[in-house]
Amino acid sequence: MLVLSAVAAGLALVITWASRTTVLITVHGKSMKPTLHSGDHVLVRRGALPKRGQLVVVEQPSQKGEAWPYEPAGLGCRHEPLSNRRWLIKRVAAVAGDPVLPGQLGNRDVTDRCVPEGHFVLLGDNARVSLDSRQIGFFPESRILGKVWRTL
Repeated sequence: MLVLSAVAAGLALVITWASRTTVLITVHGKSMKPTLHSGDHVLVRRGALPKRGQLVVVEQPSQKGEAWPYEPAGLGCRHEPLSNRRWLIKRVAAVAGDPVLPGQLGNRDVTDRCVPEGHFVLLGDNARVSLDSRQIGFFPESRILGKVWRTL
């Protein structure tokens, strides 16, 4: 009986850890076609900075594209509610220190030729319909929920 309760306690600990470090997200829209399709599900791992080429889930700014409506719920913040926020899935095109390539920030006048510290250039695979750095500019690290770990 003691072994059974130790196993149950261990399982509860693993489930608690997984629920804090892993989030299930459903894809909506066409911005990541052909990689992801509307209705696909992805597991997102929180807590590690993404690398160039990886997919991430990032908080969408307000409809005006100028500000975020909530406090950050990004990589280091685990206490914020996630369900009322709008999320985007994008590919990391450039990380801090990388050069900003033509077109990555749309027609914006870029004063810095490199991605600033604590920011990313995030782009959708389907440029025709993607809301990404081409319209928004640099995404702050604090707005990234995590990187896509697995597609289900």
